[in-house]
Amino acid sequence: MNEIIFFIILFIIFFATYLLYIIFDKRGLYFSIVLLNIMTLILSFKIITFLKLNINLGIMPYLGILNILYIFMIKYGNKEIKKLEKISLYTNVLGAVFLVIINYFIPAITETISINIKDSFINNYKILIAYPIIMFVSQYLVTKLYSFVASIQNNKSVCILLTYIITALIYTVIFYIISYIKILSIKDSIYIGISTYIVGLIITIISIIFINYLSKNKKVIK
Repeated sequence: MNEIIFFIILFIIFFATYLLYIIFDKRGLYFSIVLLNIMTLILSFKIITFLKLNINLGIMPYLGILNILYIFMIKYGNKEIKKLEKISLYTNVLGAVFLVIINYFIPAITETISINIKDSFINNYKILIAYPIIMFVSQYLVTKLYSFVASIQNNKSVCILLTYIITALIYTVIFYIISYIKILSIKDSIYIGISTYIVGLIITIISIIFINYLSKNKKVIK
């Protein structure tokens, strides 16, 4: 069942990004990156079993964010990247602050869902603190590393794979160790990070087709 839900969410992310791009062009990608950052923040609290691996569900929208960054670097060059990074940072900080604030609402007498949600955020407050920082650093490293690799050779697929292999490993291991410290053992945290990283690598390989399709037939604007 988890696998079916996983692929449904993945399809929705790819399809929504494609649809917004087709309708609004570059503005659609700006809108997409805001939505995906919010999704990543929310889903980063959720761990599921996927193909017998324990993974963090936030990996799917996170990869959607990376796809948009790749498309911008390929189609529009580095000029627009700083805008995307700022939008992501502002979205993540405001999202984290918003989630903290709503925890202080007093639920209705008959309400039990709010209590459960509040407990989830209280127990995982480190995610709210670490997430905006890790995401900003991660996206910054992705753009810098991709530009560096692209300056050495022109194969887009190789650039994307090398960028993910290096930066995502740093992101997943550091993020999960910080987020789940004193909640899970370091061994379990690393296991979740590596499992998520492996699944993300497979999705990244598939994403290359999607990225190449959206970024074709366009001269790069430096």
